[in-house]
Amino acid sequence: MRILYLNHNVAWTGTFFRAFHLAREIVELGHDVTLVTTSRRRRVTGEILDCDGVEIVEAPDLLWGPARTGWDPWNTLHRWFALRPREFDLIHAFDCRPAVILPALAVRNRTGARLFIDWADWWGRGGRIQQRSGWPVRTFFGPLETWFEEAFRGRADGTTVICRALEERWRKLTSGSAPVHRFPNGCNLREVAPIPREEARQELGIDPDRPLLAHIGEISRADLRLLTEALREVRRRSPETQAVLIGTVRVPVPADLRDAGAIVLTGRVPVRRLSLWLAATDLCVVPMADTPGNRGRWPGKVNDYFSAGRPTVMTRVGDAAELVEEERVGWTSDPEAHALAEAMLQALASRDELLSRGVRARELAETSLSWREMARGLEKFYTSVSSGRWSAD
Repeated sequence: MRILYLNHNVAWTGTFFRAFHLAREIVELGHDVTLVTTSRRRRVTGEILDCDGVEIVEAPDLLWGPARTGWDPWNTLHRWFALRPREFDLIHAFDCRPAVILPALAVRNRTGARLFIDWADWWGRGGRIQQRSGWPVRTFFGPLETWFEEAFRGRADGTTVICRALEERWRKLTSGSAPVHRFPNGCNLREVAPIPREEARQELGIDPDRPLLAHIGEISRADLRLLTEALREVRRRSPETQAVLIGTVRVPVPADLRDAGAIVLTGRVPVRRLSLWLAATDLCVVPMADTPGNRGRWPGKVNDYFSAGRPTVMTRVGDAAELVEEERVGWTSDPEAHALAEAMLQALASRDELLSRGVRARELAETSLSWREMARGLEKFYTSVSSGRWSAD
């Protein structure tokens, strides 16, 4: 099949990874995939690249910062012109920002290709826009975000969702009888792999005996507050414990914790260094406050934790926490600081349990939670919907 993937994020950020990792595996299964995304720097002209057999079209965007996420009319128009002469059998729109859904509908109307729409984040209607944005954005831009997020869901031939909460929201917006396929993010086994803990700590210059926690990627104010309050309690009972925040952190981290060495910020790191930090850690953390935005997503960082063979402690919010409990690849707690601190301390108290749950995490990453398995399930869904053989059973 000739497949078109449309994504609103800047390339190599956010949901781009969900689209790209799927595209790469779908290509391995024998299909042609073009992935259209937003360029990090280009403003007037686009660029076409090849990455592991996936044709990546980076569209220009005239906006900047957080606004460079699928709202620019020039980005949308450029995609329309770039795709106009092309033929596709299937279109998969990753969420419904204007730069995604408008070109997707145009291509479907012109070619008759089947349209699938993915839902991977709860943004509007009390979702993540409420957690990450200031009052003016929430008040004036929030309704527009919600409208684009919801208005087109019933127009898809097939729907994919990342978690149960978004599937339930989709059913409320539609009849609920249309084809739907739920699957989480997969694990990136090509780039993230286990490294011996001692080797990683030696290369990074870390005390071999210090208890070390790790968190990857961006974090909201509410989630950071949960983490820092829990860390303060952990350090009262285990003063040597340190947390490393790997990647970009856009919210203020308490100065006293940074000054005391309780929290280390690495900034953006290459994949090799990411693997080293994960290998050096004893326990990875996913602190999620109980909000609609957190219930309506799958925290992709857990997949990197599993790929690195590290156990996870997280609050009991969303589908990922259920998986951690069911597969015994970590520990879970109620979504409040004291409970999270207790779970961390329980985990750090047993080196044998840390090791065994880390081993199970890597086994899970290599099997049912690999991107290859996600792509195989998605290919079956594409085929069944396109052939008219899909059944809710």
